[in-house]
Amino acid sequence: MIIANLGSAPWATAAENLGSILPVSIGVWVIILNLLSFLLSYFMKIKFTLLIIIKSAFLTVLFGLLIDLFLYIHHIVYVPGNMGIRFIYLLIGLNFMAVALSIYFRVSQVHLPSDYLIKAFGKLMNNYTIGTIFCTAIPLSISVVIIVIRHDIVGLGFGTLLFMFGIGFLIDQYNHWIIIQKEAKTNTAIS
Repeated sequence: MIIANLGSAPWATAAENLGSILPVSIGVWVIILNLLSFLLSYFMKIKFTLLIIIKSAFLTVLFGLLIDLFLYIHHIVYVPGNMGIRFIYLLIGLNFMAVALSIYFRVSQVHLPSDYLIKAFGKLMNNYTIGTIFCTAIPLSISVVIIVIRHDIVGLGFGTLLFMFGIGFLIDQYNHWIIIQKEAKTNTAIS
């Protein structure tokens, strides 16, 4: 979605905007924003074990570094200029994210800190829909402030709207299409 340059997910949009004003990569900004959202979740009374903090921080660093690696490789290989190709990139990226989130939410016990922040806002508001709106308002506010200051729209666009209003639908679809077998815990006696 970042390569398509038609709008990204809210946290990636904030990272793109911060990267446009400070000499830090998008992936590193994703790491920083996620770690800050971890801190905010903690202040909002979400309890974490030390192991969850370590695993989530590791996942965050890995995620941010993979974003930078993917962007680096993609800029070397090919960056689409044609609007039609960019739109296809956007749709492919949105679907890949939905597939990844579908699997990730069902099999992982450790999440990115921004996912814990959604949980914190959902708990605070007693409603995950409203909580998600408040949670995504944070990175979108960062983006809007930078866009207004710079007079240059970065990362915010049609793709952001598609993500915000379509990712849930796509995740639900992939939850039906991708079957994940969970190991049944059985107690069998050895004779």
